[in-house]
Amino acid sequence: MSIIQQVPDKMQAILETIPDEVAVHTGLVKRRRKLTGSVLTQILVFGWLENPEASYQQLTETAATLGIQVRRQALEQRLTPETAEMLKLTLDAAITEMLEVANRPQALPLLQQFRGVYVQDSTWITLPDELHEVWKGQPKKNHPQKAALKLHLRFDVLTGGFQHFQLTDGLTADSTAAKAAPPLPQGSLQLADLAYFSLDELEKLTENGIYWISRLKANSYLADDNGERLDLEKMLKAAGENTRIRKPVRIGKTKQLQVYLVAEKLSEAAANKRRRSIRYRAKRKAKTPSKTLLRLAGWNLYITNIEAHRLTPKQICVIIGIRWQIELMFKSFKSISKLQVSRSQKPYRILSEIYAKLIALLMQHAVMIVAGYRHIQQSFIKTAKHITGYARLLTMSFHRSKTALIKTLKDIKRSFENGGTFQRSTGKRTTFRRLQEATENP
Repeated sequence: MSIIQQVPDKMQAILETIPDEVAVHTGLVKRRRKLTGSVLTQILVFGWLENPEASYQQLTETAATLGIQVRRQALEQRLTPETAEMLKLTLDAAITEMLEVANRPQALPLLQQFRGVYVQDSTWITLPDELHEVWKGQPKKNHPQKAALKLHLRFDVLTGGFQHFQLTDGLTADSTAAKAAPPLPQGSLQLADLAYFSLDELEKLTENGIYWISRLKANSYLADDNGERLDLEKMLKAAGENTRIRKPVRIGKTKQLQVYLVAEKLSEAAANKRRRSIRYRAKRKAKTPSKTLLRLAGWNLYITNIEAHRLTPKQICVIIGIRWQIELMFKSFKSISKLQVSRSQKPYRILSEIYAKLIALLMQHAVMIVAGYRHIQQSFIKTAKHITGYARLLTMSFHRSKTALIKTLKDIKRSFENGGTFQRSTGKRTTFRRLQEATENP
């Protein structure tokens, strides 16, 4: 079955079947009423997909599009703990359904040798303190945050599909949440930031035939093949005029994991900018940055298990830049979908809104893939805005029939293919352009 046939069935399950089932389980619906679990879910999801800052009055307009007449006061009264729980369970089911939606892998330069290029990270979502029993925050000495949650995301750059999408307490470490993610396929490549740095996990990835690139953690113990500790500063000074170096090393005082160190020298301007940032962060914590850290700021330092015949140091330094694509996704979630914004200060209205917007995000991403969105080559933010513009039409089509919804999805796909405005900015050296250049001039 094609993607364009699959998505309407999945949307029907997420917005009709599942909410009605869990609404009874959560106690939201105890008798027959107009605002059933499915109706309420459709109003909130489609309403906030179209306008993430929609008022109750605007949500009633979405309800009217779905053939339901409801007063704003009725909607306001229904945003209760039971509704939040119903939306949470629906979101859990939506994650399972929508993670199956993906494009065929792209033949991207440098990357087609891997059976997937997976980027993972998390983003923080603050909540009212009253919700600390639902989602525990991470209290800090000066700025306590009693309630918060984290959205953990892993996606494949080659297909554009989400492989892992999980909510946890704000207390949960990224490395802990990553253990709940499905295993990566053999021959794939993982890109993650230092929050996931673990020599034990990197060793497991290598043993399972999975490639990885990671930034080098500060103060890591490096040794040569004989176990003698290496002086990283001296090693970099010995590079002379070389702007990039690659050297086999062992990392970890006891682990002694065999890896390749890849270093890239920064321009003086870029190095000074990084040093200013290091000093600023240290000052905020009332600390003094180490002289070693400031001297090493002139280099990008990475470790990897990728052999020399597969990628050059230049190519590795370009590929690691792909990791920032997930930051663009999170930026879209918060700037376009307003995941962190609510017109209300009522705790369970806010929580219900976050769950509904996350369901909408999963649906939006599925529609992006149906439209033919190609990650790296096309702008995630521009494409997300394009899909949002079809929210009202998607609402009407969903209400009419599966046939009408399929027609709308085809119209969106045709519009996307003919638009020509979704490429990344041509005036910049985009990630895709750098990949091309690194392929032609390794």
